[in-house]
Amino acid sequence: MRLAHNKETIDRIVDKVEFVAEATKLLAQKQSLEREEYLADREQQAIVEREFQVAIEACTDIAELLIRDSTEEMPPTNAEKFDRLEQLDVLSEKTATRMGAAAGFRNVLAHNYGGDLDDEQVYGHLQHDLQWFPVFCREVRTYLDH
Repeated sequence: MRLAHNKETIDRIVDKVEFVAEATKLLAQKQSLEREEYLADREQQAIVEREFQVAIEACTDIAELLIRDSTEEMPPTNAEKFDRLEQLDVLSEKTATRMGAAAGFRNVLAHNYGGDLDDEQVYGHLQHDLQWFPVFCREVRTYLDH
């Protein structure tokens, strides 16, 4: 299903895509941290956690902007927003599923801190999950370009 989007909405989406790219670049620079170095450095942890959180939130904002132009109701959860983008032919099933998981990770980052946050898990996401941001952004841009 192809939706019509006004220029203002498209410009906002493009700005958010660029923000996600900047956050991803910063996170990619942190991938060079050794596991032990990351786990011992609270400042590096804070940078990584915050950049993940805001990148995922920007992706969720993009989803909301795209869904808002559809005739359907806004899904109640962030994960379901990415599923809706799959239904609207914006995202592939694989990307929608992965971004839904990212939305769950964002909740962990936003609501857990200190001893409640698993720094090993965050480091694992840093090392293995960054590629999903450019994939998400590429699929959104492809959708908007057609």
